[in-house]
Amino acid sequence: MRRSLGVTGRIDRGNLSRLDLLGVILVAAASVWALLAAAGRPASPEGYLLGLLTVSAAYVAGRVAGARSAFSVCASLAGAVAVLLLLSPDALSGASLAAPLGYGNANGALVAQAVGAACLASLAATGDRRRGEMHLLAGLLVLGAFATRSLAAVFGALVILLVGLTALSARRRGSFVVAGALCVVVVAMGTVYLGGDRGSEASGVRGTAESGLTERRVDTWHDALELSGDNPWRGTGPGTFLAQSPTALADGDTKAAHSQWLRQAAEQGLPGLACLVALVAWAYVRLWRSRQDPAVVAVGAASFTAFALQASIDYVAEFPLVLVAAGVVLGVATAAPDAQLRTWQR
Repeated sequence: MRRSLGVTGRIDRGNLSRLDLLGVILVAAASVWALLAAAGRPASPEGYLLGLLTVSAAYVAGRVAGARSAFSVCASLAGAVAVLLLLSPDALSGASLAAPLGYGNANGALVAQAVGAACLASLAATGDRRRGEMHLLAGLLVLGAFATRSLAAVFGALVILLVGLTALSARRRGSFVVAGALCVVVVAMGTVYLGGDRGSEASGVRGTAESGLTERRVDTWHDALELSGDNPWRGTGPGTFLAQSPTALADGDTKAAHSQWLRQAAEQGLPGLACLVALVAWAYVRLWRSRQDPAVVAVGAASFTAFALQASIDYVAEFPLVLVAAGVVLGVATAAPDAQLRTWQR
C-alpha cells in the first residue's frame, strides 16, 4: 500500500496565511518588548534578540527548503550533527563541559533534534535502502545521546525514535500535538512548584526531584521566581539574571536560570513571559494546522516537545546550534509537502 506525503484533508490556505502572519507579529512583539524591558537599564537584550532571530530564521529556512527537498534537508542536518560529534574528541565522553557546544546537556539537546531530522528524512525517503539508512543513523544518534549523559536528551531521543519508527500508523496529527503541549505545561508548572517551595521543608516530591535535578538548579528557579515577583512588569532586564540571582552570585559555576520560562519571567516580567508562551503555543498550533501527513507532524511534534521540555529545565535554548536544529526540524514538519517525494511503501 502506498501512502501520500501530500495533503490529507481540505485546509483553508487563507487561515494558514493568517496563522503565519500571526507568527511574524508574535516574533516582532517579543523583540519590541525585550527592547522596552531593557530601556534605560544596564541590560543586554542582544543575546535574547539573537536567539529569537536565529530560531526564526532556521524555521523559515527549514520550511522553505523542506518544501523542495525534505529528504536532503533532514538527512544533511542529521549527518552534520553526527560528523560534528565524531570530530569533537570529548563529545561522547559524557563530560559536563564537553565539546562541541561546551555543555554536555546542550550536546544532548542537539543530538535529540538530529534524531528528529533523521526520522523525518526516513519518512521522506523514496526507497527502502535510504529509509533504512536513516533509521540506522537515527539509532546511532540515540546512542550518541546516551554518551552525552544528558537524561533529558536520552529520554527525548528515545521518544522521537519510537515515534519515528511507528509514525506510519499515525492517523490524526492533533493527538501528538496536544500530548506534547500538555507535557510542556506540566513540566513548566513543576518548575514553578519546586522553585516556589524552596524555602519550606523538603517534601518527598521535591526531594526526589532535587536528587535528579540538583539542588542548585532548583535554587535558580527559586531566584527567578523571587525576581519576577519583585519586578512583575519589566523584570530585571534582559541578560541580567546572573547579576541578580543570589545563587549565581554565590556560585561562579552557575551559568543560567536553567529554565527559559522562569528566566523570561525574571528578566522581562509577565509580559515577556506571555510573549514566550504565545510563541511556543503558536508553534504547536502551526504543527496542528500543518498540511503535512500525520506521520510527519507526529515526528515534528515529538522533536519540538523534546526541545521545549529540555529548555524548561535547562538553558539549552541559549545555544545557537540547538536553536538552528530545532527551528529547521519544526520548519520541515510544517512545510508544504514535497511534491517530488510524495509516496512511500507501506
